[in-house]
Amino acid sequence: MPSGSGGAIANAPVIDFAMDIVEVEGKPIAKRGKRSGVKQVYEMPDGRRVTLPLAAPAPEDTVPLLVPFIRNGTVVARPEMDDARERVLSRLSGLADA
Repeated sequence: MPSGSGGAIANAPVIDFAMDIVEVEGKPIAKRGKRSGVKQVYEMPDGRRVTLPLAAPAPEDTVPLLVPFIRNGTVVARPEMDDARERVLSRLSGLADA
């Protein structure tokens, strides 16, 4: 369990996750055993997801899931909360069907 105080007072289960540095100033780097370089996650028509290097061609009939919001310190996109809400609700309704 994470050692931060937020985990001790939260009512919800804690999710432990970590991020890895995969590129510095355009140069791919990674810890031993990790895949370096920038990646994209694609959702397949059946709901499965595949992670590929960003430069690799997208598999047919997939949807890219990672979208940049900040590039070189500049905000390039601002997500709308209504869009996020609709996306979550559609995912939840899909879970009920599974």
